[in-house]
Amino acid sequence: MKKIILKIFLTVIGVLTLSACLLDDTVTDFGKGPIVLQFPAKEASQNFLQDESNKVYDYKVPIEYFGKNGLPLDEDVTVVVEVDDSKEDYAKEGVEFSIPNKKVVIPAGSNRDSLLVKVNSKVLDSSNPKEMVLKIVESSQTPSDSKNLTKITLQAICPSALQGDYVYTTGRKRDVTIKATGAGTYTVSADDAFSSEYSFNISDVCGKLKVTGGFLQDNYNIAVSGTGSVDKATGTITIVYTVDGYLSNREMVLTKK
Repeated sequence: MKKIILKIFLTVIGVLTLSACLLDDTVTDFGKGPIVLQFPAKEASQNFLQDESNKVYDYKVPIEYFGKNGLPLDEDVTVVVEVDDSKEDYAKEGVEFSIPNKKVVIPAGSNRDSLLVKVNSKVLDSSNPKEMVLKIVESSQTPSDSKNLTKITLQAICPSALQGDYVYTTGRKRDVTIKATGAGTYTVSADDAFSSEYSFNISDVCGKLKVTGGFLQDNYNIAVSGTGSVDKATGTITIVYTVDGYLSNREMVLTKK
């Protein structure tokens, strides 16, 4: 009887040991996965001021990699980018833009660098902007399957100066401030509807305004949208504003103080 019990005990120990070995062989080490290269965004848009100077802008497109506990490698990572200008609505290399060097070297100790693009503002069309399409085609690490290609809208804009203090002549008739956040982009400190002051963002493309996001979208995932215009003579701004589930095509009028 003792021999039988001993055999059973040894068998159980053997099974457990074998299982442990198998588990050791198949354990996933999440800290040492592959290094994945990518563009930070699959789609983006960038404004370029168009005036009599016909400036050629230096525009940097970031490229980054992740993996290995999120720490940078102790070696350079090389990336080669290719342009796709095969479609009519794609920006053409040598026309809307040029790229001096399509090879990017992310230096050791860093996980991000950028591709330099020269954008020719003179030939951009503000009313019909084209997309610059870039793709990672070679790399010393693994390119992402989903973000190895990016489409960047090259948006021409006219000189814009909407920043300043305003008052709504509609709704709550509150005082607000419009602050510039970039070329042709602004944040408006509040709308004229809600009791709390929720800021929202707008872009100005030659007098045509577009709501591009804001506090409610960033913090509560409530989509905001809208369009607008600027009266050239008075500087009065009219925005038609929508907040999903709350406001729909609400007309708001701001006059400069």
